Amino acid sequence: MDRKAYKLPLVKNSLSRWACPSCMKGFLRVKAGTFHAEETKESKKAHGHEAWDLDWIEYVYSCLLECTNPACKDTVSNSGTGSVGFDVEYDENGFPSQTGEDFFTPKHFSPHLKIFLCPKGTPENVSEEIEKSFLLFFSDAPSAANHVRIALEDLLTHLKINRYEVKGKSRTFLALHRRIELLPARYKHLQDLFFAVKWLGNAGSHSDKVVTKDDVLDVYEIMEEILQDLFVKKTKRVKNLAKQINKTKGPAKSKKKA
Repeated sequence: MDRKAYKLPLVKNSLSRWACPSCMKGFLRVKAGTFHAEETKESKKAHGHEAWDLDWIEYVYSCLLECTNPACKDTVSNSGTGSVGFDVEYDENGFPSQTGEDFFTPKHFSPHLKIFLCPKGTPENVSEEIEKSFLLFFSDAPSAANHVRIALEDLLTHLKINRYEVKGKSRTFLALHRRIELLPARYKHLQDLFFAVKWLGNAGSHSDKVVTKDDVLDVYEIMEEILQDLFVKKTKRVKNLAKQINKTKGPAKSKKKA
């Protein structure tokens, strides 16, 4: 996962580092003739202020992005906001001049970007919640984090961790924290990762918590590691075990007897 790519602004005439959501091989660039930006009404009004400067400018923009992979060339719509980044340059006489460049912050993509790929074998309801999170990543970081929390709940259910406990005739749903504590020994090495996803997901549910894009990228990185461990490394282990069994034409010699 290229964390930096999803924090960089869009520069109109530069190639982005966003992977195409269709092929995940090419990168996205602005399609010629489709970019349009306008300064907002409030931004235009501010020009009359005596303290006005370039960094007061605010834009809204929209464009089409095109995949650079010749075998794909899919199109993605994109919109968001913009501002001016400026610097001071000095001429040969030492006199300063201010130069500015427009930078644009994406808010919406259709289809949405895929920040990481769920490995084969990931339960469908888990991957669906992660896709919902990707959809919201650029516009609503707290909600994006919360959808990963929901994905974690679904993952625990897939791992057959109880959702509730029965006492007498009453049934009480278990808190996520308690469900993570119930992970069996074979998943204990992932317990700290599960708790980290829970805490970041919880923060996305509370309005008094500030959740940033960096926080959401953290939870993506952790969730990706969990899924890789469960559905990729496990597959390799099973394949290796099958090879051993086939080689001995019976029980694997390395297998410990109970």
